[in-house]
Amino acid sequence: MKRKIACCVVIVFIVLLICLAIYFKPVSLSAVIDEDCQVKITISELGVRNGEAYIDSVPYQSITLQQKNSILALLEQYAYQRTFATPFSDGSLSGLGNRVLYIYVYDDISLVNNICITSSGKISINEKSYHMKNADQFIELIAEIMGR
Repeated sequence: MKRKIACCVVIVFIVLLICLAIYFKPVSLSAVIDEDCQVKITISELGVRNGEAYIDSVPYQSITLQQKNSILALLEQYAYQRTFATPFSDGSLSGLGNRVLYIYVYDDISLVNNICITSSGKISINEKSYHMKNADQFIELIAEIMGR
């Protein structure tokens, strides 16, 4: 009887580990944007200048096909991960860092995906919070593609 209970506990533990590995598996950012969708980008820089808080935003409304292809190739190289709080999140982010990248994906005129990536590595996709490694580097590369 003890052997059956021990086997059941081991099996449940292994299944739990497999589920956790699947849950926390990195997901490519390219899964969020289709090639035929329209993309709009805004990069905001947050800070304090002369004792006053400021937000400098640069919207990139018209993106060329070459820029879009470069962005799609870059998205292939970066991934995000779920956190323990992801299922319970509302997409709000705190501790943003000094830069925020907003990517809006449209299918004709309807918004399909809304992505917010912060330089601190926090990311929000369609009102769910995630984590992204090297987010600051990713934002910098997108700014270079867009030509600042």
